[in-house]
Amino acid sequence: MTHQTRCHYEVLSIPPTADAATIKKAHRQLALRHHPDKTLSLTPEEREQSACEFKLIQAAYECLSDPVERRWYDEHREMILRGGLSGGGGDGTTTPSFLFDVVPYQYAGCYDGYSDDTPHGFYSIYQSVFQQIFQGEKDGYVSEGNIDYESMSNGHLEEVSFGNSKSSWGEVSSFYSAWECFTSCLSFAWADEYLLDDLKGAPNRRIRRLMEEENKKKRKAAKRERIDEIYALVRFVKRRDPRVIQQREWMVQEQVKKEEEKRREAVRRKEEIAVAKEEWMAEAERTIREQEAADLDAGRIRLADLDSDDDDYGGGGAKRGRKKKGGKRRKGKKNRNRGNLEDDSNEDDDNNNHDDGTMQEGTESSMDPSKETLINDTIDMDDGIAAVASDAAISNETNKDSDETSIENPQPIDDASSIEESEEEEPDSWRCECCRKDFKSEKQFDNHVKSKKHKEMLKKYERKLQREAVADLLDDLG
Repeated sequence: MTHQTRCHYEVLSIPPTADAATIKKAHRQLALRHHPDKTLSLTPEEREQSACEFKLIQAAYECLSDPVERRWYDEHREMILRGGLSGGGGDGTTTPSFLFDVVPYQYAGCYDGYSDDTPHGFYSIYQSVFQQIFQGEKDGYVSEGNIDYESMSNGHLEEVSFGNSKSSWGEVSSFYSAWECFTSCLSFAWADEYLLDDLKGAPNRRIRRLMEEENKKKRKAAKRERIDEIYALVRFVKRRDPRVIQQREWMVQEQVKKEEEKRREAVRRKEEIAVAKEEWMAEAERTIREQEAADLDAGRIRLADLDSDDDDYGGGGAKRGRKKKGGKRRKGKKNRNRGNLEDDSNEDDDNNNHDDGTMQEGTESSMDPSKETLINDTIDMDDGIAAVASDAAISNETNKDSDETSIENPQPIDDASSIEESEEEEPDSWRCECCRKDFKSEKQFDNHVKSKKHKEMLKKYERKLQREAVADLLDDLG
């Protein structure tokens, strides 16, 4: 190793029981004191010593700031300070010579810089360390009586190399992936508590089996300890590998770029959705305007093509002229109703004339001219009666309009007696003679008058009266 091994707690001047806040504070104070930018006024020798001290401060902080690495350091601190077992040797009593000791290399002072040219650099040191670990596995595997290297459970470790600063990320990733899954192919028989002679001298089979089980536990514990040492070494090296640090920084930058691109894409899509929504609303408004225009045109055509039967006796006109729930009546309703009633009376006259003409044609051969003249006079009289009834209906409708107008525009009332008189004069029921129905309110009667069924019954009733009048006249003449 390039520097004398010093305890991390001694470098930071803190006790082993110091907490994370104390470690951070001590590191900051010492780093500011020995930072290369703070030692420009010193001599070259002092600057070199301060630079070495600064490296030790950084290494101590990196180790003690990581809880996992600090716990491992506390457990092996005495061994690290002693220098551990020499790379490939030892006392030969408890640890075989082929088992490479990795404890001294979990200390930042074991390498000097990250240059590829120096033999004490990061890449050169750990390239040699991992090669010696695998070589120890091979030597131990052969010492146990095995001759086929292909049957080694960790033989794939020979195919990967630690590399240098110019190695690609694929090679670096393959190396760490292989060593992070390290498992030893050795039996660890040297950890047995009871040797072969002890097993043979066991008093009975039960005691011998207990000895064998205890040996298995010792071997398993020794193998687990060896695997943990390799895991700790790999974690220590990977945490300080500049290639891994650079890759992580690149991944962070790529993640930031992806998030920024995702944010821009979200903004772009939001703008597109807003534009599409505006276009859709404009198209919907245009479609609605076109539909309204088409509906207005279609409505005018339908009103012009309406038959006069649909507005007989003022029913249809009154219905269209009034809102469903007591709304204001449209202007010109009175004239429309009057026109509808006149059209209805004209249509009834035409129907009567048509019926009379039919009857005249049927009786033309058996009736003398004087009787025919009398019948025509009677029909004209009935037409006059119908016209008078139509005028009366128009008068009633006019009075009703005036009443509704007075309701919409009430006039001041001198006294309450007029209200009581109007209430007394209002009938208790309204009766439709042609339909033979009674109604409790004027509104019900008005709705009935506007109904299609009432119009049909009214036409039938008028024709029946006309036929009865003609029959009575014929009986009188006969």
